[in-house]
Amino acid sequence: MKFLLIKHVVEEGLGIFEQFCHDAGIAVDTVELEKGDSFPNLEVYSALWVMGGPMNVSDEGQFPWLIEEKALIDKAVRDLHLPYMGICLGAQLLAEALGGEVQPMAAPEVGLLPINLTEAGLNHPLTAGLPKTLKVLQWHGQEVKRLPSGATLLASSSYCQVQAYAVGDCAFGLQFHSEVTEATVEDWVQIPAYRADLELTLGSTGRDNLKQAVDARLAIMNREAKILFENFVQIVKNSMN
Repeated sequence: MKFLLIKHVVEEGLGIFEQFCHDAGIAVDTVELEKGDSFPNLEVYSALWVMGGPMNVSDEGQFPWLIEEKALIDKAVRDLHLPYMGICLGAQLLAEALGGEVQPMAAPEVGLLPINLTEAGLNHPLTAGLPKTLKVLQWHGQEVKRLPSGATLLASSSYCQVQAYAVGDCAFGLQFHSEVTEATVEDWVQIPAYRADLELTLGSTGRDNLKQAVDARLAIMNREAKILFENFVQIVKNSMN
């Protein structure tokens, strides 16, 4: 089994999922878009993971590779039926590529905040085994306003309706950051757009407060991430049969 990972910035990689992949013997090839890497042939991979980033799905003038990336996602999901996991920007790109709509939020959502599984999410192969309410790391200023046709909402919150969703049997978007590790907050405040959103939302002491909150809950979040990961791997295995 081999995954293709698309990173939009160096600081935002697989996080805890990297360790899970290593432990499961899953090879990972990485495309570093910030470094100018090209997209490879998808047909040699078992799944596609697309991570977050400070750019928006509509920033094609500044980041022209977004056009090719959306086309790649469309091909992966519609044509190849390749299992797909999109985190934050990766979830928004999935929606945009498949005909949904992404728009700015009234204010950024940053912090350790609750989301709730929908009835569909409680019984879905990706989210089965998770508690109905999870406290997760949020760090985004855009959201999916309209899901692609036929998509299933798996998790929601009062502030951001689309927190997790499925398209078909094996394509998924997570608006929240289940990949969080003890280094995440310190790494991401180095990104100017992320720091600005954090300080706008949580104030000048927000970094320290968020770091403490993440550290206190990290073990629980990592256990929940392991459930998501193992569920996704099983979905990948089923797609290969």
